[in-house]
Amino acid sequence: MKNLLILILSIFIFIGCSTKNQNAQIKNFSSFKTKIEKLNLQVESLSNTIDKKEAQSFAYDAIKYSKQLAKEYKVITPALVHNTLINMNIKKRGLCYHYANDLLKYLKQKDFKSFKFIKVIANRGEYFEHTSIALTTKNIKFEDSIILDAWRDTGDLYFSKVKDDKRYKWEIK
Repeated sequence: MKNLLILILSIFIFIGCSTKNQNAQIKNFSSFKTKIEKLNLQVESLSNTIDKKEAQSFAYDAIKYSKQLAKEYKVITPALVHNTLINMNIKKRGLCYHYANDLLKYLKQKDFKSFKFIKVIANRGEYFEHTSIALTTKNIKFEDSIILDAWRDTGDLYFSKVKDDKRYKWEIK
């Protein structure tokens, strides 16, 4: 019994992809709206070829759908606990690549014309490998693309330019 307890505690400590303890619900509409505006401005600033209506629609959809995914996955925070439950076959979805794949599929069906999405990876082949997606467009460097990480903060979409993300060193998958 003691060995089983040690094993369970070890699993909670060492299962990959940690995150902040966040609620997937929209609790504060004002902060939700502010976040949409920040993402919208960041997307528009990538290039003068970005359609402003598409950027605005994208920002709303990406932030809202990330929260929806956390709700659908019935996420238990912190992510270490949720990841452990998935690895024990108690939960089915909610790992970083689930968020990346589902968000990518959703965004691609929107058929945005002035930007595209690519899968990205950090710590490739390592224990704490992490998958996400990036928004990019023609004539910009990968480092200037925008990371869209729905997993990191449990459905509260994290975004920044690739070069500004201090937590991960991203590469194209």
